[in-house]
Amino acid sequence: MILSLLRRFFISRLRVTFYTVNKEEIMHYRITKVHHETGNRGKLVEVLESKKKTLNSFDGLMSVRLVGVSDRVTIAISEYESEEKLKNVESKFQDLMVDMIQLMSEPPEVHNGDVFWEHKN
Repeated sequence: MILSLLRRFFISRLRVTFYTVNKEEIMHYRITKVHHETGNRGKLVEVLESKKKTLNSFDGLMSVRLVGVSDRVTIAISEYESEEKLKNVESKFQDLMVDMIQLMSEPPEVHNGDVFWEHKN
């Protein structure tokens, strides 16, 4: 009985540790909601493909993912090493967005934040 209780306690402690984000590994995200005309998603990708060299120069940028949530809305998720690294490339980000403005049907909604919880399988 005691062994069973200890086993359950130990396993539950492992789960808590597994799901806690290590402070040294905290990533910073920029989430951008882009509104565009139907059919412009491919054009957005073309612009971004042509800007890969610029994106590669963003110190601290780990990845960028585009998620199509509808025919007219795309969510861009950019992962950075830290908020400081994102702020250091802010002007480069603005320059990149200038080339995409003509493809947008309204101004983008931009949000930034740190990861405070995650789950990985």
